[in-house]
Amino acid sequence: MNLKTESRWLILIALIAFVVFANSLSGDFVYDDNRQILRNPLIQDSTLYGKALTSDVWAFKGDGTVSASNYYRPTFIAWLILNFKFFGTSPFGWHLLNLLLHVGVSCLAFLLLRRWNVANYTAFAISMIFAVHPVHTESVAWISGSPDLLFSVFLLGAFWFVQSDAATRRRGDAGKKNYVSIDLIFALIFYAFALGAKEVGILCFPLFYLIFANNRTQPNSENRRVAASEGFLCVVPFIALAVLYFAARWLALGAISFPPDDGGVELYQTILTIPSMFVFYLRQMIFPVWLGANHPLRPVSGINLLEFVLPLLISLAAIALFRLLSKKSFVQKFGFALFMLTLAPAMNASAFPTEQIVHDRYLYLPLFGFLLMIIPYFDELLGKIAKNKKDLAVILSAIIISLPLAFQTFSYNQVWKNDLALWSHTVTIDKNSAFNWAQYGAVLSENGKISESVEAYHNSIDIRPSANAYYGKARNLLAQNKFEEAVFDIKTVIEMPNEKLNAYTLYQTYELMALALSGQQKYDEAQKYLFEARKRLPIYYAALTEKLAVVMYQSGEKTSALRELETARNPAKTELLPESKTVLLRLGMLYTEFGRKQEAREVLTEYLKLTSQLKDKNTLQDRIGALNLLKQLN
Repeated sequence: MNLKTESRWLILIALIAFVVFANSLSGDFVYDDNRQILRNPLIQDSTLYGKALTSDVWAFKGDGTVSASNYYRPTFIAWLILNFKFFGTSPFGWHLLNLLLHVGVSCLAFLLLRRWNVANYTAFAISMIFAVHPVHTESVAWISGSPDLLFSVFLLGAFWFVQSDAATRRRGDAGKKNYVSIDLIFALIFYAFALGAKEVGILCFPLFYLIFANNRTQPNSENRRVAASEGFLCVVPFIALAVLYFAARWLALGAISFPPDDGGVELYQTILTIPSMFVFYLRQMIFPVWLGANHPLRPVSGINLLEFVLPLLISLAAIALFRLLSKKSFVQKFGFALFMLTLAPAMNASAFPTEQIVHDRYLYLPLFGFLLMIIPYFDELLGKIAKNKKDLAVILSAIIISLPLAFQTFSYNQVWKNDLALWSHTVTIDKNSAFNWAQYGAVLSENGKISESVEAYHNSIDIRPSANAYYGKARNLLAQNKFEEAVFDIKTVIEMPNEKLNAYTLYQTYELMALALSGQQKYDEAQKYLFEARKRLPIYYAALTEKLAVVMYQSGEKTSALRELETARNPAKTELLPESKTVLLRLGMLYTEFGRKQEAREVLTEYLKLTSQLKDKNTLQDRIGALNLLKQLN
């Protein structure tokens, strides 16, 4: 490769990728960022890093002993820890690194293609279209979308080193067939990080076999069995890594997987829905017009023409075409395998809530595989038409395709700038989603639009009653001093069976009940519900005790409040919710009131030490109060 020429192409790709997504840099923390980053002590407190790296992604919602999701992603968690260390609660740095990751993936894509002897102009066309495609917005403009970026960086990096190792083996530079090279070691390290970024990496080891097979030591040998055996032996370490990650994931989660909160999709529906999902993803790659955080695709319940037969025929025709294209060259064969393997997990509708079975971000790396199949075919076609000006024709065609894609991406980035923009857009994309309306209701409430929020929650409940919607609606009703209506909605949630509830939502609902009853001065009833909550939700013992102590204090039972807080002092140190630590602050306040100044100093100092690295808004405000009180005591 001509390094000077390559660097020019790389700079151009990097600039294009950066410019198209540059307006995402002014975005805020949105959607899951608000909990996964801003209220996550596991990534904020250095004493909890070990637990963070050995637990599921959402473990912070409990006490760290119960898995709260199906996602074990230590690479992603390490990325969050590093980002928080450098940027804290300022979103610009987070967005910048997300964008740089995408720039890196786009450049790696070009370099890998050149390593496989794809012509400069063809490699540029593929990389440019990939760099500007709007389905990437969710992964790039959304901070919590970084697992796709991390996975792609490390997987493409692993491909690069495997190609180097395979080429060395083909040349026989090592002097023997079986050896461990530096390239192989780096490939394994990169693959390990890819596995830790996203679970789909488990399915990707066959891709390494394709690279080794393409560079096999006996390309002209009639003994294909020997060549295949050599390729398999080279892939064994990658298979071993995938198995080790699977075992580590199982240990971290305590199970292979958990069903979604709404019960998920039945097996027969999952099978019937696969064609519709596949067609949806084809449409998003070819005509990315309808983009959103969620889409109006639902599980298919029966065999009919529009929802099953027609999508099945389109899917089979597309796969047949892709299979045919894959026979033309190694790059197209590799693209077919990459597309199918990385998209396959997204076809399992049973793993997702019924209203969220498809997402644009699941196309981040599959799109690269798709382009590897399609663009070389058009390259060949243009060669027959343009002949001597084939390279110019390919580049011009790629620019013509990329311009509307880039415009769509630049426009759609704005949607992910803040929660209000995101969910006001998403409810227009899928008006029949209870989840979308509930999210929109929560954002409207945060922006002080209480009446509009209640209406949004009504829309959500009318579509499909859920604990989140009833809880959110009740919060707004309390803000309007409609206590009886609020209590009715709260009881609706509390009376739901545990298996239909998210533990954290139930915790929040009991907290809201205490507020509603206290607002009516029904302190005994509020205490009854909080005692019930502690029995039902032992993982939130300290956090609920803090609420209980406040109610007792309000009713004049200060001694009882102190006693309860003292029983929760040790759990407060281990529970992960930031509000659990507030037990110590309340203790300090009561000790002060009772004239027990030395004990007050000790517990307030302990509170400040335990919360020194937490950055959520409530904790920061409470720390100011604790510091002021400590100054008075000193």
